[in-house]
Amino acid sequence: MWRIYSARNWMFILHRVTGTALLVYFVAHVLTISTALVAGPEAFSAVMAALRHPVFRAVELAIFGCVAFHGLNGLHIIAAERGWLRPGGNAFARTTVATTLGIWAVAAALAVAR
Repeated sequence: MWRIYSARNWMFILHRVTGTALLVYFVAHVLTISTALVAGPEAFSAVMAALRHPVFRAVELAIFGCVAFHGLNGLHIIAAERGWLRPGGNAFARTTVATTLGIWAVAAALAVAR
C-alpha cells in the first residue's frame, strides 16, 4: 500500500497538478489582458492596478514555483525516459524538489524585497 505513495508517484501527481495550474493561469491571464485591452486604456489601467494587490502577488509567486517545479521535473522525466538515470534511484527526484524550493525561495525573497 505504501508503494502507491512513493516519491515517483508524488512527482507524477505534482507534475500533473502544476501543469493544470499553469494552463488555468495562462488562459485566465490571456483572457484578462485581452479583455482589458479591448475595453480601452482606462479599463486596462484599472485591471493593472487591481493586479498589484498582494493577493495577486502571492499568486504570481505560486505560479513561479509551479513553473520552476514543472520545468525541472520535465527535465527529470526526459532524463528518466532516455535511460540516463539508474532504475530505482530517487536522488534526481530529490534534487529536482530541492532545486525548485531553492529557486522559489530566492524568488520569494526578491518579491518581498520589492
